[in-house]
Amino acid sequence: MDSESKIHKEIDLVQDVIKRMSQNSFQVKSWLIAILTAIVVIGKDGILVNQDTKINAIALNIFLLLPIFCFWYLDAFFLSKERLYRELYKWIIKHRRSNPELYLYDLNTFEREVGSEKEYLNLEKNKTKNSIFNPTLMSFYMIPTIFVFGLLIWNIFLS
Repeated sequence: MDSESKIHKEIDLVQDVIKRMSQNSFQVKSWLIAILTAIVVIGKDGILVNQDTKINAIALNIFLLLPIFCFWYLDAFFLSKERLYRELYKWIIKHRRSNPELYLYDLNTFEREVGSEKEYLNLEKNKTKNSIFNPTLMSFYMIPTIFVFGLLIWNIFLS
């Protein structure tokens, strides 16, 4: 196999990982909507009957926050991994022609050494904790979070 086709194969591998992480992120969002809908429907139908309705509503609202925060973290994890593989993609494009066999098909996303130069692919901006506050994730997950907190305040103080 010539070096040009090796480069293309390696790039295809990295692109497939990026595509998979992106798909996982999309599925996390759809699962969150489905689970939140199921919790609201089950809670509204009165699974916790014969209890104080105010306590029931407060418990339901608190229970709604759990999947929001769990899926938010999971989505940030997939986004951070996608960013890491984008850094790997950039590294391959930058170094593969001059070093055709160096780290060939190695999908490790931590560090690469070319000669005396070390490159860290795991940059601070690509960490999960920083991906949580990504504007796209914030806009998607803050809407249900604010809504649930609003309902919680309504149920505690105003009902």
